[in-house]
Amino acid sequence: MRKHLRSLVLYILKRLAKFRLRKFNGKVIVVTGSIGKTSTKDAIFSVLNSKFKVKRNAKSMNSDFGILLTILDIESGFSSVRKWSWFLMKGFFHSLFADHSDVLLLELGVDKPGDMDFLLSVVKPNIAIMTNIAEVHMEEGQFKTLKDIFEEKQKAVTALGEEGIAILNLDDKFLNYLAKSRKRNKTITFGSSEDADYRFTTVKTSTEGTSFYLHSSDYKFQVKSSVLGTYQSYVLTPAVICGHLMDMSDEEILIALERYKLPPGRMSLIPAIEGATILDSTYNSSPEALKAALKLLDEIEAKRKVAVLGNMNELGEISEAKHRELGSFAAQSADLIITVGSEAKALAEDARERGHKAVFDFVNTAEAVDFYKDRIKNGDLILVKGSQNKVRLERFVKEFMLTPEDAKTLLVRQEKVWDLKI
Repeated sequence: MRKHLRSLVLYILKRLAKFRLRKFNGKVIVVTGSIGKTSTKDAIFSVLNSKFKVKRNAKSMNSDFGILLTILDIESGFSSVRKWSWFLMKGFFHSLFADHSDVLLLELGVDKPGDMDFLLSVVKPNIAIMTNIAEVHMEEGQFKTLKDIFEEKQKAVTALGEEGIAILNLDDKFLNYLAKSRKRNKTITFGSSEDADYRFTTVKTSTEGTSFYLHSSDYKFQVKSSVLGTYQSYVLTPAVICGHLMDMSDEEILIALERYKLPPGRMSLIPAIEGATILDSTYNSSPEALKAALKLLDEIEAKRKVAVLGNMNELGEISEAKHRELGSFAAQSADLIITVGSEAKALAEDARERGHKAVFDFVNTAEAVDFYKDRIKNGDLILVKGSQNKVRLERFVKEFMLTPEDAKTLLVRQEKVWDLKI
């Protein structure tokens, strides 16, 4: 019954959203890919919103309901039957009025084949950005291979009209192929490759932030931001490109990027007790994202480096192999390794087999907290990263952050509805 009711509500909201978009005269920019979608979307928002009126989907409201509610200006936490009647009333009212934003900026998330078809039946993009293709959403009923993931997500690019512009990461082999196949269509590429239209070099990161040089056909300039990680060059460069496409000057773009802050749980530095520092990446985890996080841990100087790593969810049959694969990266980057969850135990086992002497695995976050509270040291740099379900490592961060009263603004999943979830 609930499933049928949800489908009916979704159908009505879709009709209302499409009706409202018929009156929209601004640019529609969409961001998709496997990793870094939200950070890329928010970087673009930071740049464009400094000069234009931009509407974006809040947090990660990037699926069917989230996209429709964003278009209809309806705020939402989680879907519930009680809220659906309210959504319909507000949706009908808002659909009567045009949206006067200059830009509609949407992150498009897909979990299984067919999801993108639904989103594109509502939204017709002018600009489509693809970040990368990586191993996520690979459980039963989702995707079987990387090629399957690519085929679904690239629909956002193929949906572009003749005047549409694709912005693609040339360092990703799937997107490199897609860029080369679009010879007659407007495509802007970015990456470290010399063939990229926007090429970044000399990428440096520290606790102060990240900087790199960006080259295009006719100029070179330095980009600086307070965000951490050399991989942030892949996040910030699409924002520069979108700024240029909207006729913003280099100075306007760079000033906006210097003010850009990452959303909670996406590699934020948080002061901890005992003079330690937390590198909070608790929003989610996947093999490529964890590799990047461990690389950052390795790059930053600290007295002792600690990696608190939870399950990487939705990997299906390749889960154990991928967790074990990350054991070597963790062993090279961290002096102390703590894993949380049944899946992450494989990572711990691999690190031990490689000779690492300080590896500990726990079933849940509470056990990990009890273990570490007597072992935290002055000068510890603590990377905390894991998927949300059954791990919830933001609870670990809250136990050790210097000002837990700031958790609601600094950490992910602090809404009341999450209190009842595992």
